[in-house]
Amino acid sequence: MKRRISLFLALPYHLLIPILLFSSCAVRSVYVPTIGNEHLFNEKKQIQAKAFVGTNHAEVLVGSNPIKHFSVGANISAGKGLSIYEGLIGTYGYSKDNAKWRYELLGGANSTRNFLKQNSAWITAFQEDKSNYITESLYNKYFFQLSFGYFSKMEIYKINYSFSISCRTSYIDFKKYIYKEINADSTLLINSPVYIVNKEFHNRKLFLLEPCITNKVGIRNVSAILQGQFMIPYSTEIDIRYTKFSPVFIFSIGFQYTFVFKKQKDPSK
Repeated sequence: MKRRISLFLALPYHLLIPILLFSSCAVRSVYVPTIGNEHLFNEKKQIQAKAFVGTNHAEVLVGSNPIKHFSVGANISAGKGLSIYEGLIGTYGYSKDNAKWRYELLGGANSTRNFLKQNSAWITAFQEDKSNYITESLYNKYFFQLSFGYFSKMEIYKINYSFSISCRTSYIDFKKYIYKEINADSTLLINSPVYIVNKEFHNRKLFLLEPCITNKVGIRNVSAILQGQFMIPYSTEIDIRYTKFSPVFIFSIGFQYTFVFKKQKDPSK
């Protein structure tokens, strides 16, 4: 994923299906990360639309630069028992050599409602038969995201590609943070289940760093996206040990369509 042309082109087709299935979180956690929504616009006014489909939810992301050096964006995520609404606003810039190097600073916020019983995965193959748990959370997230990217083309193949690095710094206000893991055998013997893990927090705060690496490869206005995202949480108020907070690393694959506004002709000419 760190090479210039892109790992995506070298992958055999029979490996793309399992990668797609394992993209995003295979197991729903108390915290549900959103995809790194970096735009990295150039001098052209445009709208970027991205779509990601994981094993337990799907995301649609939109970004635009209606004014030079000013950008806006939105992210909507949905799944069983999950809804995330996210908005972004920021500024961006680019180098003078065909905008090969680009950067941006975004600020944003989202509202998340998340409830899941273990047996409600989208695909039955991802249900954990040996684990019986309930995760529930309600939180608001506020963040800043700094991104840098390199953009270029392979003229001989008419392929454009990019490589970018971003880091999102988040403040998460958990109104509700609940994770309960039940001993499956205990439900057969007694009416009251025995909890292996029983974590419940209300009105607690958590800080999070989410470094992200994104590689895009495309032809004309359509691009494939490969993204790897890390998570580094910190909190003195929430004990995330023994809970399904979120995987340390998430790999995602998606697609992007870019609509570029064409300049109108001068009627006087």
